[in-house]
Amino acid sequence: MRLPIRASALLPLTGLLLTAPLLPACGTGEPDTEVGELEQPFTSDVATLLDFEFDGELSTTSISSPRTQIKAQLMYTVGHINAEPGVARLERVTLSNITTASLGGGLYRVRYHAKLPVAWGHKTDLPQSYAFTLPRRVDTSGQSAFTTRYGQLCNDGEDASVNAGNYWYHYRPGACELAAPDVVRTTATVRVSAQNAVAKYPEFHKVWEDGALTVLAVFGKYEEGATSTSDAGISAYNAFVAAMRSAYPDATVATSSITGMTETSFVRGQLGNKLGVVALLVDGVRVAPAAFDKRYAELSPGADLIMYNGHAGLGANIRALATKGRFFPGKYQIIFFNGCDTFAYLDETLARTRAVLNPTDVAGTRYMDVVANAMPAYFHDLAPDSMGLIRALMSPAAPDSYARIFRAVDPVQVVVAVGEEDNVFNSSYDPGIDWAGFGASDAVGYRETRSYTTDTLPAGTYVFTLTPDVAVAGGDADLRVRVGAAPTLTTTYRCKSYLYNSNERCVVKLTAPAKVYMTVTGDVAGSSRYVVSGFEDPAAR
Repeated sequence: MRLPIRASALLPLTGLLLTAPLLPACGTGEPDTEVGELEQPFTSDVATLLDFEFDGELSTTSISSPRTQIKAQLMYTVGHINAEPGVARLERVTLSNITTASLGGGLYRVRYHAKLPVAWGHKTDLPQSYAFTLPRRVDTSGQSAFTTRYGQLCNDGEDASVNAGNYWYHYRPGACELAAPDVVRTTATVRVSAQNAVAKYPEFHKVWEDGALTVLAVFGKYEEGATSTSDAGISAYNAFVAAMRSAYPDATVATSSITGMTETSFVRGQLGNKLGVVALLVDGVRVAPAAFDKRYAELSPGADLIMYNGHAGLGANIRALATKGRFFPGKYQIIFFNGCDTFAYLDETLARTRAVLNPTDVAGTRYMDVVANAMPAYFHDLAPDSMGLIRALMSPAAPDSYARIFRAVDPVQVVVAVGEEDNVFNSSYDPGIDWAGFGASDAVGYRETRSYTTDTLPAGTYVFTLTPDVAVAGGDADLRVRVGAAPTLTTTYRCKSYLYNSNERCVVKLTAPAKVYMTVTGDVAGSSRYVVSGFEDPAAR
C-alpha cells in the first residue's frame, strides 16, 4: 500500500505514535446512500459547505430503480472531490427531473438533475463551478470494466488496493486520460450554502449540567484479529491510554480484557470537576462481539462525548455504530466519527432516533452534535484528535468554539460539525442555574437500598439520573424519585429504566418549593456500582 508522506507524520505527538505506521482509517465495506431528509447545518475551521448543482447522465442495463443507479454514479464523487480536498454529503443529495430511455442492445439511459452538498476544504478562493468526470456505465459489469481499464491508472496512488467494489473511493480522474465514450462530463454550478454557521460552540452547560464529563472512546484495529502492538489501531489505542495517563496522572485507572475487546477506564475528580473516560478496543464495530454491544449500551446513555476512532469501512462501521447504544431524552451528546471521509457516510439513523426520544425536536439535533471528517483520518492522529476534544470540554471556564477546538485536529482531515445549528451556548452564556446540583456514588447489592434527599428546591424543573460507575461493568440498579416523601419500592415512583443496566432518568417539575427524595435499589445478584445525579433544567421552564 503506497501512502502519502506528510510532514505531520514526523511530529513526536507521543512516544508510542512514533512507531505507528502512517495508515489511513478507511477500510472496506458497502456504502449507504439513501437520500437524507433532515437539515443539519455546518461548522468547520477549515471547510466551507458548498452546494453543487448539475445535470447528470448515465447508462445501465436496468432501470428498475433509477435512483439507485444515480447513487452508484455519484459514489465516484467521493474520490473525485477528495482530490480538492473535500467530499460530498451523499445522504443529502436532492434528485429531480429523472428521465429514462432505451438505448437499444439492452442498455438504458438515465438523465437527472442533482443538488449535492459538499464540504470543500477551504475558506477562501471558493469555486463558482466544478467539472465532474464520472463513469458512464454504472451497472455491475460496467463498473467492473471501468475498474479494469482505469483502476490502475486513475487512482490516488493506492493502486494495489483498488478493486471494483471500492474504486469510487480511490478514483482520481485528473491522474490520467479517460476515453470520451467511457465517461460523462458535466459542470456543476457552485454556491456557498446558507447552512454554514459561524462561532458555534458545544453546549458546555449541557455537558457539565451533572457536574461531570463522561467520555466513551471506541478504537478499531487496522487489521481484524490483530494482536501485535505494531497494528496501527492497537497502537492508536495504546497511544490514547498513554496520553490519558500523562494528562491526568491522578486518575484511577482500570484495565480489563475479554475475547474480542479490551477496556481501559479513567476516573478522576469529584462532582463539579469529575472526568470519567472508558476506552474500548475492538476489531471493528461491524464485527464487534456481543460483549461490546452490551457494554456500549451500558455506557452510551450517560456519555457526553462518544468517539469512534478507526476504519470507516467505506461507511460500514459508521452505519453499524449508529444503530447501537441507548440514549436518554433530553441528554445532550457530541458524537465524533473519526475515520476516512465520514462526512460522506453520515445518515439520518441517529437523528431519527433522537427525534423519537424528543418529540419537540423534529430535526433530532437539539441534543446532539455530530463531528466528522471530509477527508481521510490517519491512525497516528486518532489519539491526539481524541485528546484535543477531551481537553477542550474539560475547560468550561474558558470555552472554545468548535472552529477553535478543531485546531487540535490535523487540518488535513477537514473536520466539521453538523447539527449544531440549535446550540445556544456562547462565551457569555448564562444558563440561569439556581441549584448547584446533587451527586453521589456507591454500590448496592440485590434488594439493598440507598436513600438520598435534596435540600428544599424552588419551583422549577429538575432532572435526576442514575448511571453506572464507568469503571465497573455490569450491575443493574433502579432509581426511584418522589417529591415530599421517600418513595416506596413499587413501580409508582420508578424512573424510566433500560433493562439489565443502571441507566435511569426522571424529570421532576415542582410547582412549589419542595424536597426531592431518591432511593437506589439493587435489582440483580452481586454488586451494582452507580452514580446518582440531580440538576436543574432551566430550558424546561
